Amino acid sequence: MRTLGALVLALALAAGTLGTGASAQAAGKASSAGGAPTASSAEVNKLKVVRLGDPSAGLFKWGDTSEHVIEALRSALDAKYQPRLKEASADPGMQQRIQTEMRKEMDNVSKSLTKFDGQKSGWDVSIIGPEFQQNTGEAVVQIKEDVWTRYFFFFEDGLYKIFLSFNKDAIEGKTFGDFGKEMQAKFGRSREVYRDEKMKGGVRRFLDHYEWNAGGERLRLVDRSEFYGVYCLVLYDAKINDRVVAKRKIVNPAHSTHDALVEAATQKEINDRDSNDNIID
Repeated sequence: MRTLGALVLALALAAGTLGTGASAQAAGKASSAGGAPTASSAEVNKLKVVRLGDPSAGLFKWGDTSEHVIEALRSALDAKYQPRLKEASADPGMQQRIQTEMRKEMDNVSKSLTKFDGQKSGWDVSIIGPEFQQNTGEAVVQIKEDVWTRYFFFFEDGLYKIFLSFNKDAIEGKTFGDFGKEMQAKFGRSREVYRDEKMKGGVRRFLDHYEWNAGGERLRLVDRSEFYGVYCLVLYDAKINDRVVAKRKIVNPAHSTHDALVEAATQKEINDRDSNDNIID
């Protein structure tokens, strides 16, 4: 009995060293076994195209400055409106209205640049709230597109993460599992990562997210439906992500223990363990 007690204690201590939650809204620990499958590079690159639906327009690259990203997005918007302007060439009034609409959309992109330098804003309690921390050299730029809203995250003014929040009409009442199957049909087989959440009377296990490897990049499908009614894809550069994690631990050591990005960086440790080993807490 003494040996069994020691074993249980050792397991409990080991489980306690793992990173916590993949989102700020849920408590518990995510776990899975084995390495994540590799996603289709062609499909992953479509998430980085400058102009939605047009890979020939070029790709955003990790390390791009916020100025470069904003200028590329403004150019993409200009290209998007050109067919409508051409169709309205015989109607100066309509052309003027289209140009006003285009300039407004361009201005919204430029104005969306937000540096998280300690000034709290609506972003802190938004759908991207778990994706950044204050005073760590992070920033974001937003653009609304046909099927999603795309958020570009920067670290020390270098692009390192793209967060895509699907529009509600793209979800069409699908469960997270159903939507996950659709994404696997597009990107290839993924790893399903589950979370254990303590509840009165026991522990509830549920699907937390899907994940893929993509060379030096990582891709995740996360469930934000409880509060926002949508699902989101998160694509990021693994090496820069590690630097962000290190900076957050220094600047916000208490907060980083409940950080989705920290959990992503420590996922390898979790993946090396058995998928049921986090039941003991």
